[in-house]
Amino acid sequence: MDGAVGPPQGPEEEETAAAAATAPGPGPGGNKFADIRRLLAEGAFPPAFGSIKRKNLKRYAQKFVLEGGCLYYVGPKKEEKREVVVDPERRHQVFLESHFTEVGHHLGQKKTVHRIQSRYYWLGIVKDVVDWIRMCQTCQNAEHAKNVVRKARPVKAEAPWEILGMEIQGPFPETARANTHVLIVTDYFTKWIEAVPLRKKDALSVAKALASLFYRFGASKNIYSSQSWAFCEEVSRHLGEHWSISQTLTPSAAPDPMGLDEATAELLKAALQSMVKEKQPDWDEHLDPVVFGFRTTVSSVTKHTPFFLMFNRRIHLSSEADSGKDPKEEGPGSMKPDGLPPFTAAVQEQQGAVRKLVIDNTAASGKGDRRGVKRKAGRLPALAFSVEDRGFTDSPLKKLKQSSFVSFQLETILPSEQPPAAEGKQSPSAEH
Repeated sequence: MDGAVGPPQGPEEEETAAAAATAPGPGPGGNKFADIRRLLAEGAFPPAFGSIKRKNLKRYAQKFVLEGGCLYYVGPKKEEKREVVVDPERRHQVFLESHFTEVGHHLGQKKTVHRIQSRYYWLGIVKDVVDWIRMCQTCQNAEHAKNVVRKARPVKAEAPWEILGMEIQGPFPETARANTHVLIVTDYFTKWIEAVPLRKKDALSVAKALASLFYRFGASKNIYSSQSWAFCEEVSRHLGEHWSISQTLTPSAAPDPMGLDEATAELLKAALQSMVKEKQPDWDEHLDPVVFGFRTTVSSVTKHTPFFLMFNRRIHLSSEADSGKDPKEEGPGSMKPDGLPPFTAAVQEQQGAVRKLVIDNTAASGKGDRRGVKRKAGRLPALAFSVEDRGFTDSPLKKLKQSSFVSFQLETILPSEQPPAAEGKQSPSAEH
């Protein structure tokens, strides 16, 4: 469908509107075109017409001719010839004949009006076409989808996992786990790639795969898809009903919604097909090594690896990797703040301070309990007891209520001279 049109617009429509405004009113029991036909055929005016109405009708009738009993509109310059259609049912039939193409496609408002006006004439063609197309369910669905796609043009991503692209590739040979397709999800900002095997190419399977990504990375502002509007709505509905996840999916106006450069997109497809051909029985177990290569390769667009932009750290390919920085892993110019995207540069600037805080907090967490106990005990005054105090008698202790217990420190003080009877015995402090 082409764009919508409103009330009469353009020279031709303005002429029609002017004609309707200047045309004389119909005679009793008739209409304008019947009066014109009678005037052209018989030279007679309606009996009720006065001199002014007769003059206007005669001037207006000059734009019409009568041939073979059929009235035609030729215009003020006699340069066109269009059949005048009076009967409402005949007008609607003309609309249907003009609205559908030879292969069954529906034309939009502008093209339908143009088709009708090229052969037929009546007052209010544009308004009638607009009203009829509004009642055409096929046209309304197409207009809705077109408006959504028009709004769905990808915006510039400014942070990781903000804008995503989604595509389903396959079918591939069925694996032992019954997987036949692959859901590819890419991050517009970092060019990070996720690949999830699917058993079916349906909305529920896609929603399940997106839910697994949500629990790892969270939701994005939008996911652009190569699928239809109805498919995107169904995926969003499944995410909400089954996983309580609110995620927007939108059909992409671009043929490729992945946000990758053409060379990378083609290389990814070729790599998947090659891997599937080589690992046919269990290709779904080898998706991670394929996408890992793309995640750790410097992008020609961002000049950095997707891994570095996603996590703001270098990727180590071995447990024995040197901790020193390798600029080649992070992309050219990565050591210079000006060479980084604003988001990544800001994060990298804070990385050293954040790393120190994490190390300090981690080291302090092991001592936190002991320091907490000391601080808590330090708020209470120390209680001193000597060996002779009645607090250490052999008499049974009274049973106290649980709420009566308090925390305090015990400090044992031995007298400077022990009594003779206490020699050779273990001190009470040792017993307690």
